[in-house]
Amino acid sequence: MIRHAKTLAVPLVALQLAGCAMFLPHDNTLSCTIPVAVYPDDARPIDREVTVLVRALITASGEPENVTITTSSRNAAADRAAVAAMSRARCTQKAAYGGKPSPFTLTQPFVFEPGVGQPK
Repeated sequence: MIRHAKTLAVPLVALQLAGCAMFLPHDNTLSCTIPVAVYPDDARPIDREVTVLVRALITASGEPENVTITTSSRNAAADRAAVAAMSRARCTQKAAYGGKPSPFTLTQPFVFEPGVGQPK
């Protein structure tokens, strides 16, 4: 089971509204590439959709730190795959008006479905 990589481009003000304590100009943009989360072939097959919610502190340089599971799928293999993918995420900020990139918190769901190669 695979989770597609995503690129996010959102105003940083959206992150502020989501609980991130930053005070940045409204026209800053954020771009994150989150790698594919691959469910291990040698793990027990899943018989229903499972979701893992993962949170990470993204540093000003765009590297994830403190990657943690916010909501477990109760499937250890899916949880490990989601954490591994989030640990490889990379983000860039385009700060307006000569501003500097700031650390922020990113929360990402990873959804795994039963079946071979059926990403969601």
